[in-house]
Parts: sequence; C-alpha cells; structure tokens
Amino acid sequence: MKKLIISSKQKRQLIKESRILTESISLIGKTLINVDIQPEYESAIHFLPQWVKFLNKTNASIIFLYNGGQMGMISESEYAHWLFQLGVKERVLNSSQFYDKGYAYFRYCIDSAINEDEIVSLIKFMIHKNINDSRDLDEEFWDDFVETYPYEDIRDLLEFSDDMINIPDLMDFLKYKNNIVLTGGGIYECLKEVEIALMALDKSYQILNEFTY
Repeated sequence: MKKLIISSKQKRQLIKESRILTESISLIGKTLINVDIQPEYESAIHFLPQWVKFLNKTNASIIFLYNGGQMGMISESEYAHWLFQLGVKERVLNSSQFYDKGYAYFRYCIDSAINEDEIVSLIKFMIHKNINDSRDLDEEFWDDFVETYPYEDIRDLLEFSDDMINIPDLMDFLKYKNNIVLTGGGIYECLKEVEIALMALDKSYQILNEFTY
C-alpha cells in the first residue's frame, strides 16, 4: 500500500482545522457575538474562510452586530446574503440574531486615550443618573462623579466639549446576554466600544484573538 505523504503546509492546515473544531465545541452554552465582520471591512479581515468554518461548527448562540442602515451601510438582508455567499450555512443564519449597533458612542474618549476604567465608570454613573448624552452633564453631576471616582481626565475632556459620548441602545440589547465570546473589529474601534459596553454592564466576556482585526 502506498504511504500517504502529508506536506508541512497540509499538517498546519489540519492542525488549524482541528483547533477550530475544538474551539467550536468548547462554546456550547456561550453567546458568540461577531462585531463588524461585514463586506465594508472585508479588505482588513484576514480570517474569513476559517471564521466561516468556525460558525458552521459551533453550538454557541450567534449574534452578528454590524454597522447598517443608520450608518448608510449594508441592510440586514444584504448582510445575511453576503454571509451565505461566504459559505455560512442557512441553518446558522436562520438561528442567529442580527443587530444594527450604531457607531462612535464612546470613540471620542477612546481616541483621546482616556483610560477605559474612566470611560466605564462615567457610563455607569450616567446610567445611574438616567442621562444618555455627556453634553447634558452639569457641574453638579461632575462634582458628584469625581467625588465618587478619582477620575479628572475624562471630566477635563468632556465637561466643556462640543463632542460627546452617549449611552447606545445596544446596551439594552446586550444586558440580557451572558457567557459572551467576541470576534471582529476593529480592536481599538467598534470592538473596543462593545467591550466597554459589556464592562459597564458588568458582563464577563472573552475574545477569540484569531478572529479579530
């Protein structure tokens, strides 16, 4: 019988596919949230074939968060069709949730290099005070905030700024989710905003780094 010879490249591919299967199985009972893995960002995403195999094998509950119509981008039906063309199985798409999440609710602070602990603390304090837009925060609020939390940088940035952060509707959607695993990107942009939203909701989560961009 002729001996089967496997090249190093084939071995690496088999190892990768085995790892994908193992990780898919390990997500039983988890909520897999995919952030902005969509055609507008396709040129930056290096893992699409492996990610599709992963989605088709996993037993996790799957959510696709995306930038859609409110950003002038893809509709839900167009997005589902794109995923189907990539090879995501129809049964996966039919059992998944899609949510047009919006964009840039915390980016002013992120881009200004404000520590994420400060951002999370302010978001929690705003929710506690039932205020959605940081432009509505008055001096009394800021005094109470810095008395509660030792954070002056975020006050200095926002108190007299025309720019702002706001509490997105996404947080109402996420507060009912548990055992969360994240994929997607960008890691310092939309994915980071989702992380901060989860931290403000006191939700634990993990990130699959091989499926981030």
